[in-house]
Amino acid sequence: MKNTRPLLTPKNTMLAAVVVFLLLATIILMGMLTPLIAKLTTGAEIRLEPSYFNYRTALPTAGLVILLSVCMLAGYLGQKNTALIVAGYTALAAFFAFISPFGNLAIDVSIPIIALAVFATIYKIGKTFTRSSFVATARGASAHIIHLGILFILLGIVLSANMKVEGSNLISSGNMGQFPGQDYAIKVSNMSSYYSGDPYQTYPGSAYTTEVDFDIYRNGAYFREGQVKYITDFKWGQSYTTTYIHRGLTEELFIAPRAISLQKGEIDLYMRTVPYINFLWGGFYLMVIGITALIAIDYGSDRRSRVQKQDKNIRGKV
Repeated sequence: MKNTRPLLTPKNTMLAAVVVFLLLATIILMGMLTPLIAKLTTGAEIRLEPSYFNYRTALPTAGLVILLSVCMLAGYLGQKNTALIVAGYTALAAFFAFISPFGNLAIDVSIPIIALAVFATIYKIGKTFTRSSFVATARGASAHIIHLGILFILLGIVLSANMKVEGSNLISSGNMGQFPGQDYAIKVSNMSSYYSGDPYQTYPGSAYTTEVDFDIYRNGAYFREGQVKYITDFKWGQSYTTTYIHRGLTEELFIAPRAISLQKGEIDLYMRTVPYINFLWGGFYLMVIGITALIAIDYGSDRRSRVQKQDKNIRGKV
């Protein structure tokens, strides 16, 4: 009987992952260049919304995550076991897409696939502790911590992009403004205006600033206070605003003024609630920790090698 080489090897899956990554990069690059090409050839200005990229990169990204999971598992579990695990998680993703437990197709499909990759990464981190050398263990664990950070960032992007709730409301000073679909409400407590900067033309200052103080209520109970500013710059002929951001353990709250009427004492406030965005920040910190650890380990290894080489040369001369 003729022996057949296994297909699910780390080398083969890594090659496939590189091909899929190049495909993903090509799709993104084409999307970024399309408005520029349209502007240069026809003079038309077009803008591609995030949904343009989301629809076209969803399948390649899912395929890339699955291939990377296979790459990490195949070297230890073997071809058959790896195929069974990947097939099981893929079937679970298809089942979730059918029953929609989270009420969102992107999240339904992403959770099992990312869970597979997290499982594979944690499994690889555990395997690094079986190595005889501390340096090899630390280097391997640090590299996979970087991989885990990337997965957390991906999970944070998927969850926050598909679960965010946003809206706006026109609120008068002293009144409460509700934002449908969000747990937060805002009561404007004070609006005060003043000139700032050097005198400009007929104005006593180069900018006119309105400070808006407000109280934030969560589920009907007082939560915290905040402030935003609406600034009109006479010198540069433009208006800009400051924003309020509160990053909690499970979600991020973002508030920004859109327009203001000083005569009526009203302000149009925009509010956005983004749940699970801390997965993104947590993944970023994990990447920083992993990269820092790798640099420190490599620096320490190189330093020890240089010292050992110098000692060897000294003993040779003696």
